[in-house]
Amino acid sequence: MQLFEFQKMEIEGVFLITPFSAGDERGKMIKDYSAEVFGREHIIFEPKETLYISSHKNVIRGLHVQRVKEQPKLIRCISGCIFCAAVDIRMESSTCGKWVSAELTEENGQELYVPGGCAVGTLALEDSQFTCKCGENYYGQYEDGVRWDDPDLKVAWPLQLLGGEPVISEKDRKLQGYQSYMKRNKGGI
Repeated sequence: MQLFEFQKMEIEGVFLITPFSAGDERGKMIKDYSAEVFGREHIIFEPKETLYISSHKNVIRGLHVQRVKEQPKLIRCISGCIFCAAVDIRMESSTCGKWVSAELTEENGQELYVPGGCAVGTLALEDSQFTCKCGENYYGQYEDGVRWDDPDLKVAWPLQLLGGEPVISEKDRKLQGYQSYMKRNKGGI
C-alpha cells in the first residue's frame, strides 16, 4: 500500500503527487484525489470538471491558461507517458516566469497539481491517455495561452525523445509569446 506523498515543486503552489494506491493478486486501486488529504497539505481544490485526453506520440498541447475564472488542474497519466510542463504567469507570484516539469506515466502513477494562473502544456512521449481534473469550469471567452517554444521561458521539452517532429494544433501555433501575454494582461482582461 502506498499513501499519498506530496513533493513541492519550484513554483509556488505546484506539487508532484504520488496518489494512494493498493494492490494484491486481484489488481490495483488508485485514489488520486481526497479533499481531506489535499487540505492537510493546504491545497484547496474542488474539481468541477474532469477531462479524459488522448494524445498520439509527439503531440504537444499548450501552454494553456484560463485568464479569468482560473482553473487549478490535477493531471495524471493513465496510459503511456507524458511530459507535463507548468509555467507560472501570475504577476503577483514570487515565481512568475519560472517553469517546472514532470514525466507522468502509468507506471509511476504520479500526478501534477497546478494552481490557477499557471499555464500548462503536455507532450506525449508515446501514445497516451491522461486525465485533467479542473477546479473551475471551462469558459471559451477566457481561454488563452503562451507559445510552447517561447524563447524567454526556455522550457526544456524533451524533443530528442520523439523520433520525429512535434505535432501542434494550428490554434496552439498562433499563441503569443510570454512577454506579449504579460503586457496584454498586466492591466487585467
